[in-house]
Amino acid sequence: MPSEVARRSSRVDPRITRTRKLIRDALTSLVAEKSFEAITVQDVAERATINRATFYAHYTDKFALLDALVREDVAAGLAQDDPLNIRSVQSMLLAVGSNVFAYVASKRKCRIDRDFESQLQRAMETELTDFLSPAFGHRTAMLIASALVGAAMHWRHQAPKSPVEPIITDIVAILVEGVKKRRL
Repeated sequence: MPSEVARRSSRVDPRITRTRKLIRDALTSLVAEKSFEAITVQDVAERATINRATFYAHYTDKFALLDALVREDVAAGLAQDDPLNIRSVQSMLLAVGSNVFAYVASKRKCRIDRDFESQLQRAMETELTDFLSPAFGHRTAMLIASALVGAAMHWRHQAPKSPVEPIITDIVAILVEGVKKRRL
């Protein structure tokens, strides 16, 4: 049985959780108002009602904050649906694809610029790769993540009013033929 000290040290201090939530919420509201490129750490700190030193105690810069925010949001969405427990590869990938497109759709109001777009895409692909790796292996997971996230980002720019289901179904159909053979 773990000692009381070990048990307490494994819990996250609620003040840290609260401060990180304030910081994440501040960035989320700011990207709805102006481009990520134009947002400064000072802007985030002011919106979160903290000082810059507190921001830097939690994140190295605004890019690390965005990366953490995206990865946590994507991971939470994937954990909620628990697609890795779906036996059919096709059904699993359809669920994952729907989750990815839903997340990208939720960012429609964000002001997109070069920094935000590439950071968003990279963080999503990284989280999705990590999520899928236990089921498919790292290289296959990277391929799936890249295909789904790339298609979702393309859809966001080119056809945001188009239904996502046919897009997801087409991508999954293409992936499944190769993925079925590679599943661990």
